[in-house]
Amino acid sequence: MDLSFTFLLKKWLGTLLMPINVSLLLMLLALLLCIWKRPRLGAVALLPAIVILGLCSNPIWVNQQMIRYERQVEIPSQLSQRFDYIVVLGGAHISDPRLSATEQLSTSSFARISKGIELAMLNPGSRLIVSGYGGSDPYTNAELMVKVAQQSNIVPASIISVPKARNTSEEAELIASYIGKRPTALVTSATHMPRALKYFEQYSDAITAVPTDFMGKEIQGELRYHEYLPDAKFLHRFNYLWHEKLGIWWEEIRSKFS
Repeated sequence: MDLSFTFLLKKWLGTLLMPINVSLLLMLLALLLCIWKRPRLGAVALLPAIVILGLCSNPIWVNQQMIRYERQVEIPSQLSQRFDYIVVLGGAHISDPRLSATEQLSTSSFARISKGIELAMLNPGSRLIVSGYGGSDPYTNAELMVKVAQQSNIVPASIISVPKARNTSEEAELIASYIGKRPTALVTSATHMPRALKYFEQYSDAITAVPTDFMGKEIQGELRYHEYLPDAKFLHRFNYLWHEKLGIWWEEIRSKFS
C-alpha cells in the first residue's frame, strides 16, 4: 500500500473516530431514523451518543483515565543524568506572522520545547534535536521550535532540526541516525510518551523518557459540586488520550498485515 495513502487514511480514520465525531454521526443517524418514522431505532442510536459525550467530558472519569495512562512511564525525580542528546518531538502549531514563535506553537508543543531547553541548560555541550512536520502550513513545527530555542540563548550550532518526519515512527527512524547509542533524553507530552518510547527503544537502549505537558493531575482538596459536571475542556483532553490509543491499535493492525 502506498505510504502517502496509508498516512492520509490513518489521519482521516483517526479524525472520524474521535468521540465528538462518533457522537455527531450517531445523532445524525437518530435524526434520520426519526424522519423515517423509526423513533425507537432513533432512540437506540441517540443513547450511545449521549453516553459517549457525557462520559468523555466527565472531569472525574477523564482525569483518572489520563493519570492511569500518563503514569505508565516513570517520571524522573531529578534530572541529574548526563545526556549527549535531547530529543524534543514535534506537536501542533499554526503559523501566524503577527504572533511570536512561542505563540504560534500549541500548548503541548510549547511545553515540550520548554522542557527541552531546560534540559539543554542542565547539560552543557549536549545537542538539542527538534522535530515536527508542517503539513500544509508554510512553516514546520521544527522551525518554530528552533526559533524558540534560539530566543532562549541555545547556541544555534548545537541545534539539529528534523522537519520532514510526518509521524512518531518516522521521527524515531530519522533521529536514530543522529543519536546512535549515546545517552539521550526523549521529551514529549506525557500522553504521547508510552507510544513514542516504544518507537525509539527499537533503535537504542540509551533512551531516558522525560515526559511533560501532563493532563492528568492528582487533585488536592475537595471538588466543588460544579466540577463534577461535564466540561468541554475534559473532552478535549480525552481526545488526546483516544488519539494515542488509536495510534497503538493502528500499529498492531498494520504489523499483522505487513
